[in-house]
Amino acid sequence: MAECEKNISVLKGIPFDIDAASLVESLRIRAGSEEETTFRELVENARETANPKAIYRTCFVDCVNNDEVTIEGVRFESRLLSKKLHSVGRVFPFVITSGRELYEYPLDRSDFLKIFLWDSLLEHILHEAAGFLRSEISRNNLIENLVWMSPGSGDAEIWALQQQKELFSLIGNVKEEIGVELNESLLMIPTKSISGIAFQSEKDYRSCMVCRRVNCHYRSAPYDRKLRDSLE
Repeated sequence: MAECEKNISVLKGIPFDIDAASLVESLRIRAGSEEETTFRELVENARETANPKAIYRTCFVDCVNNDEVTIEGVRFESRLLSKKLHSVGRVFPFVITSGRELYEYPLDRSDFLKIFLWDSLLEHILHEAAGFLRSEISRNNLIENLVWMSPGSGDAEIWALQQQKELFSLIGNVKEEIGVELNESLLMIPTKSISGIAFQSEKDYRSCMVCRRVNCHYRSAPYDRKLRDSLE
């Protein structure tokens, strides 16, 4: 499943699990309803079609200077990234995706229920792939606590989305390897993809900790005002 070359690892066919019953409950789908029948059909389609993938590189930090970090000749601007990587030597830039197979799956775009349910499935599969990648990097590099930061995540000023270009250039040919590319707005296609830089940390970190958005369905950690204020 993994291919490695020049410190680049490519993972294809990442294993995932879909607990349909649990998702039916979390999505508040009424048991025995037509919506549940539709959802379970989509689950089977996703199981047959999905091919989540990831690519990551093992890199070393050249220098950390105020709000800038240079990694193997590529410069990134982010006060928080600089703070987090101040005493870190090795990092793992990465991209994970639920895959073009699911993104390009033919659906009736006028059926908003199906679109919503399919989108929820893709989000779940991406989350499963992210967990697998985290375990893979941790195990292969003997890391106990692996965290990551993503461009544009946790409020734009934390780490600008525009730095997706630099991140992709650092990793390599992401499109050729796993089918992920940047559009003109520097958003990833397929949309259910995550990019970032992973690194070892003594403390847990998630972008949600510095994001001020209150009502967010994807929040995974409480807002940390002290951490946020330290970046002002």
